[in-house]
Amino acid sequence: MLLAAVGFALSGCGGIPFIGGGGHQALTPHPTYKVGAPYTVKGVTYYPHVDYAYDETGMASWYGQAFQGQYTANGEIFDLNALTAAHTTLPLPTIVEVVNLQNNRALRIRVNDRGPFVKGRIIDLSRRAAQLLGVEGPGTAQVRVRVLKDESIHAAALAQHGRISDDDQPLTQMAAGPEPHFLVESTQHHVEIGPVESEEEARRLLTQMIDSGYRDARIVFD
Repeated sequence: MLLAAVGFALSGCGGIPFIGGGGHQALTPHPTYKVGAPYTVKGVTYYPHVDYAYDETGMASWYGQAFQGQYTANGEIFDLNALTAAHTTLPLPTIVEVVNLQNNRALRIRVNDRGPFVKGRIIDLSRRAAQLLGVEGPGTAQVRVRVLKDESIHAAALAQHGRISDDDQPLTQMAAGPEPHFLVESTQHHVEIGPVESEEEARRLLTQMIDSGYRDARIVFD
């Protein structure tokens, strides 16, 4: 049976930065691939490890200006306008799909930092990711976080050579915003419906798809 999906597209940013410059000092990124040893924060010990089957539901939060321009935990530079996130145990970088279960918005995000360290929270989003997922206003939301294996393996291979993307450019979202389309997937393939001209039109089609039985449908932004 086909499952309809509608999500937002790729990039990344996260939680506890390295000690990086303050003020207006520009830092030089040195992205690396990092799993890391166990560590303890606020009395809780975390065990980073590779887990391509990771698929969890919990609360998402977000962070922004206070960390702008500082190092992430794997040596990238935090950009609050990039689509990134922090996670306590996933390798850095890892590419995940985050679905806001309250509005069915989905986004593919680059995990490049550690956090959040608050009970019940499973991911800390950059401000831009929070905006696109509808988390910025309320501050938190119930989400599903799922590792995308192939994308994560590719991102890890690039990071092992000190690269963030294939063209070595920061993974940021265009200021004009993404173009919505629909994605229908089965266990073997994906089918896209669109693009459409507006988010309003996307939501109208989403309603039709859900009414037609594709109850996992969601809006994807490229």
